[in-house]
Amino acid sequence: MKHRGVAALCGALLGATGCSAGVTADTVAPPAPERTAASTASPTSPTSPSEALGSIPDALRQTLPTTTEPVEGGIDIDLMSAIAAPKVDEAPVGRGMLLAQLLLESTDVNRETIRAGHPYLMTQTGDWRQFDLQRYGFGAVAYGELSMAISSDGRKVALADPSGLVTVDLRNNGFRRFNLPVHHAVAMVWSSDGATLFLKDRHSSKRPCGPKGCALDVATGDLTAVPYDLFYATPGAVAETFEVKGSTKSRPGRVITYQEGAASTAVELAYRISPYTAGGPTAARHVAFPQCSLTPKAREAGGVVVVEPPTGTVVAMLASKPGRQCHLGAQAWLTDRHLLVDDWRSGDLWLWDVQNELVSHVATSQATGLNVQVARGVMAQHFREILRP
Repeated sequence: MKHRGVAALCGALLGATGCSAGVTADTVAPPAPERTAASTASPTSPTSPSEALGSIPDALRQTLPTTTEPVEGGIDIDLMSAIAAPKVDEAPVGRGMLLAQLLLESTDVNRETIRAGHPYLMTQTGDWRQFDLQRYGFGAVAYGELSMAISSDGRKVALADPSGLVTVDLRNNGFRRFNLPVHHAVAMVWSSDGATLFLKDRHSSKRPCGPKGCALDVATGDLTAVPYDLFYATPGAVAETFEVKGSTKSRPGRVITYQEGAASTAVELAYRISPYTAGGPTAARHVAFPQCSLTPKAREAGGVVVVEPPTGTVVAMLASKPGRQCHLGAQAWLTDRHLLVDDWRSGDLWLWDVQNELVSHVATSQATGLNVQVARGVMAQHFREILRP
């Protein structure tokens, strides 16, 4: 996450930033044949081609609020402050709350001052830290947009460009560099236990990761191919992974469930969907993914869609404001009902209580055109008062 700029097209163009898609932390099972889960499919699951499907109905839609006032305890993402921050080696922090970088295509007025593609770390207290990229074997100025990922507990960071991949342990500021048979690792995400880093090769479909992606054991350096496309896959329960496939002219969209040691199962979705690769899906009890319609109709505006994996039922959609397309991402579930949604154009973050249909503005960015990756566990702790039932 997923995201934006070059990465906003990473599914079609295999862009350079860290798209936030993920997979399960457990050992990856060999690919198994896919079968349709007829016994668990929704009664409304379609059998006709997707061209006959309708849009997600208004009854299931919310529109992103127009309010710009963040909630009490909201976060201020100010990269103008970050550029003067000390390096993590000079001022250790132990863990961070989020990573942020200005995108290459950003038109922000401060673009000449804030280095595009350079990752900045926000601490639990809202302070900033920088990374010594040269110490990690990168150039002093970031190559394009560095791929980046932060673990759920905020203790580990991964950074990558075509020269290699580095993992940084914020607890002791140690790092390890991996020179993988990968052109450029993108779509990076940590497993929940921080033992595995999932990634996709930006350009090659013939190297070890193939067209779908790989799991990197950060202790051994072993790289193992996974059977699901990391731009569209996300973890569920233990040994469970969900993959979202969009509607085509010949069939409806589907949610495919992979379980270790068992054949994959698939359920069809009752409405036309167009999963967007910039940001990727995320899962707790439900799966959430960004949608971006290829048609310019206002009725087909982009947004974030929430689906129930066992049945394929569309639970809800948070739609973009009218006239704005393809700028919302499903960042992370902080609880089973609270989804953190990011807006890469504004850089803001929104907390969506899907169950109660409430949307809170929880982070404001001072720069536009931003890629943000959050430490889910740390962010949940920061907003624990809002998350209480």
